Amino acid sequence: MITVEESEDRPLMDHVQSQTISDDSSSKYKVTGLRTSIPKLLLTIILTICSGGFLLLVMHWYPKVNVILTKKKSKFGTATYIHIISCDTEIHGVANVKDSDGIRYFKYQHSKYIFECGEIFLVNGLENLHYSDIHAMSGGVSDSVLDYKLMRYGPNVIDVPVPSYIVLFFKEALQPFYIFQAFAVVLWMWDDYEQYATAILIITLGSIAITIYEQRKQKNKINKMAASSVEVEVLRNGENAVLQSSDLVPGDVILIPRDGFLLSCDAVLVSGSAIVNECALTGESIPVSKAPVPYISKFIYESGDVEKVTVSEDLIYNPERDKKYSLLAGTTVLQSKPTSGTNAVAIVMRTGFSTFKGSLIRSILCPKPTQFEFQADAQRFIMMLSFFAVLGFTYTVYISLKLGATISKTVRLGLDLVTVVVPPALPAALTIGVVYAVQRLKKSKIFCIDPQRVNFCGKIQYICFDKTGTLTEDGLSVLCAIPSSSIFLGATSEGHLIKQEMFLHALATCHEISIINGEYIGDPLDIEMFEFTGWTFEECDELNPLASFVSAIVSSPERDGEDDDDPKEIGIIRSFPFTSELQRMCVVTKNLQTDEMILFCKGSPEMIHSLSLESTIPGNFHSELDSYTNEGYRVIAFGWKVLDSETSWHSIQTMRRSELECDLNFTGLLIMENHLKGDTTGCISELMYSNTKVCMVTGDNIFTAISVSKKCGIVPINGGLHDVIVVKKEGQSVAFQLDSQEQTSVILPTKYSQMEIVNTIIGLTSRPFVFAIAETAFNHVAEFHPLLYELLLLKGKVFARMKPGKKQKLVEDLQKIGYTVSMCGDGANDCGALKSAHAGVSLSEAEASIAAPFTSANPSISCMIEILRQGRAALVTASVTFRFMAMYSMIQFITQLLHYSIGTNMTDSQFLYIDMFVISGIAVTLGHSQPALNLAPSTPKAQLIDFKVFVLLTLHVIITFGFQFFVFMLVQTYPFYDPNADSGNYPRKCLENTAVFIISQSQYAIYGVVLCQGHPFRRPAYRNWTLMLVFFLCTVMTVLFVFQPLPFLTKMMNLVSLQQLDVQITFILLMALNFVLVYLVEELFDTNRVTGCLNGVKIFLNKAKPQFVTLREVWEDLFSNDFNSKNFYK
Repeated sequence: MITVEESEDRPLMDHVQSQTISDDSSSKYKVTGLRTSIPKLLLTIILTICSGGFLLLVMHWYPKVNVILTKKKSKFGTATYIHIISCDTEIHGVANVKDSDGIRYFKYQHSKYIFECGEIFLVNGLENLHYSDIHAMSGGVSDSVLDYKLMRYGPNVIDVPVPSYIVLFFKEALQPFYIFQAFAVVLWMWDDYEQYATAILIITLGSIAITIYEQRKQKNKINKMAASSVEVEVLRNGENAVLQSSDLVPGDVILIPRDGFLLSCDAVLVSGSAIVNECALTGESIPVSKAPVPYISKFIYESGDVEKVTVSEDLIYNPERDKKYSLLAGTTVLQSKPTSGTNAVAIVMRTGFSTFKGSLIRSILCPKPTQFEFQADAQRFIMMLSFFAVLGFTYTVYISLKLGATISKTVRLGLDLVTVVVPPALPAALTIGVVYAVQRLKKSKIFCIDPQRVNFCGKIQYICFDKTGTLTEDGLSVLCAIPSSSIFLGATSEGHLIKQEMFLHALATCHEISIINGEYIGDPLDIEMFEFTGWTFEECDELNPLASFVSAIVSSPERDGEDDDDPKEIGIIRSFPFTSELQRMCVVTKNLQTDEMILFCKGSPEMIHSLSLESTIPGNFHSELDSYTNEGYRVIAFGWKVLDSETSWHSIQTMRRSELECDLNFTGLLIMENHLKGDTTGCISELMYSNTKVCMVTGDNIFTAISVSKKCGIVPINGGLHDVIVVKKEGQSVAFQLDSQEQTSVILPTKYSQMEIVNTIIGLTSRPFVFAIAETAFNHVAEFHPLLYELLLLKGKVFARMKPGKKQKLVEDLQKIGYTVSMCGDGANDCGALKSAHAGVSLSEAEASIAAPFTSANPSISCMIEILRQGRAALVTASVTFRFMAMYSMIQFITQLLHYSIGTNMTDSQFLYIDMFVISGIAVTLGHSQPALNLAPSTPKAQLIDFKVFVLLTLHVIITFGFQFFVFMLVQTYPFYDPNADSGNYPRKCLENTAVFIISQSQYAIYGVVLCQGHPFRRPAYRNWTLMLVFFLCTVMTVLFVFQPLPFLTKMMNLVSLQQLDVQITFILLMALNFVLVYLVEELFDTNRVTGCLNGVKIFLNKAKPQFVTLREVWEDLFSNDFNSKNFYK
């Protein structure tokens, strides 16, 4: 904790100029102190005036330019600004430094940073507190520190201001695209294209209006999501007081009503218990129970020697680890139960944007940039087109001056050509596919809070699936229970038939069940297990005399006609929650008839085995366990021990788990069935067909996971042609074992090469194989065996007993070798992996969850099929739109140059028709093409430009120029051609204009249809009825332009009659030939032979292979003598 006195650090800050800081998502930033430089500022003002204000726009678009031109570096102690550079994305930002009653701070992306002790720190609530320190705060906040806390942490609000329409308008209008549009409109007005310029201006203003309406609507939605103002009863200065939630500060003691309420801060429970619904934050639909943080001394006395004291670091409160004790802002307490008094009690730890809910809102407001390759390709292509614009401008100046045009007109024509060649809307057009994809996903009840991730979905190469609740059903049913003594006593499928009393008591007590409105609430596994026993469960309220030391009582059923001395009632004194890290939970109970205290523990068989006395473990433990796990059943083990008779209730409340969970008596196994969901196998099969790698990442037993993975098809057994190699840790080395041959294992040498790995595997099996590994071996291989780890990432199919942090590590390591990775899970345990993946998908009832960018309300992995379909279609739509926009620019560029060569241009109405009807209609409807019904065995390219596209565009430009130039010269040979027609006007009404206009407007429609193919990722173009409608209307208009049956249309478009029927038919045939040539070129380049030849050509646009491809090729070569390389990677 930093006190007020410690914040007097200006002398230290006077010697510091820059520092690296991080936010709560571990993003790193380099920060530098700045002050305004008066000489630089004066020079910038002069340059701004000289540039007509354009320099201000550049400074607005690029904060780095603003820093360079107006600021100078300064020590933190005297800085008035902070320059912030993201270490990950190189994005620049500038924040104002503020002083408030001795606290010096700045805010960036809704996070607050303060200057203390010569450095900058993130203000993130109370941190690094020992459990006992938290309990020591139970007296509440006093007035002496309240003002300081309010200044340091600020009010407890997640403030999402909703800008006015005026502010949003100027913010949007100052974007480069709209500035370019404004420049173009002024230029067109200057060039007497009033109708066209007015139409573009109206459309642009309409586009801005729609955008800012949607932006404000979204801001209002987020504001309502963030807003939370409730009355809270707190303890201040030793007295109860009712406050607004916005007045809470870290350290406040809040009293939780019994009937629950909406939490507005992150807190830790110190007294009582609570049932909380966390669905909105974690995606976990099942209410979870919360227990008070234990009161344990922070000091450890070695051998009772008071002189040898150490601090217990493992009991520092950690919100990620100690979720069982944590209450989160935005969640709802359904019910609370006090230990004593009238209310459960919690200590406020974080407020405002520092809360877990605040991090959700901040991730929506300030998403991490995930620039796809498309954006960089689009920018490079615009630069390429800028080169054509310079050439065109040069030609325009030359030809205009040659024809005697004034300098003013020459400049206008040149700049006009620039607005044609460079399409400023290209980056925006590339998002059309994403917009349609998000809308379609929403119809399928798949919600997306980060649309930028949609493009990544089109490139997914690897999907990690959780098992329980994702591949299998949520619910589990008890198959049987197997009690044990020194041996297993035989399975029973009915709980009341269990004769081993300690095993029965363990089943009845070792759970985290609560009751709300007469219904059991808790993990479905716990509920199923408890109902299997036939016992009854009762929570103790204040009317129960046992409530002061027992939280709940379980009672055995009456057994009429039986002489049964079993205890009828067992009280639960304290429970230690299940955690994935520990793979177990336990309860301390009291036999209410004998006063005997007994601890019951349940968890993974491996964990309970390690905690139990060797003498109590059945000799056939492993064979019995394997017989069930190999069939895919879920197995839970139980142990117990009687506590020392001198152990008191108070000592139980302060004891560590490690003191209790040891020297257990092993008592039996519970076998549970967990059926695959109905569509799991079919979905996995379709993913495998699409060459998408899939694996299972679960906390379950490795052999259970292998069995389930075989049943659903993740392990490609293909009639027994694949072997599963289990990777095990053997001392400091690694052993390989076939899952079907438990006694046969091969140990790698201590030091080995890739070839020795290959030989070791070949010695075990000669068939294609995949790996299965549990977390202990995974950690060992990842840290000490990098060569084997490479192969594991390529060939791993089952990752078992994986804790949440290791799931995240697996996802991140797969990304490091170049995979585009998706993670699909259903619970809070998968949160880290879901957020780290390129496309995390949470199966949850919540419409939007902090857990992942995508949330599917349908708890089925079929959502992954839909997400991949839509992602691939979005990628293709972006590629198609890019090529169409590129051809649009080049077609109009050629048209303009031909017109300039004879001193004219297209008319106002011709520009209006092409841009407002043809281009807009095609650009909007290109994205309407639906994704293909089935996933193809490949993924679309993530590049807009490669050698194939470059060659195609070049050929299309040649074809375009050829047809336009041909008709331009052709009409000059006709007997009715007049070279001086309408020579006194501009634009001229002449035959060349008519011919080039008719051909060029048809070329837009031709390219719109031909380019809109997208096979095999989208349905055929003819299935896109909106595009076909636009193409039909364009064809009708073309016929009308050629034959000119409507005089008013001819006059409006300023066309010259083609007069002769043979000339008209020639134009129709030329346009048909143009269509055929464009179509044939596209089809030719879509053949495997041509594509293969082009892929073999090395050009400057080529990119290096992903690392996983290189690794795969290396390992394939090493195995090539013994395995079919095609099967190696399956």
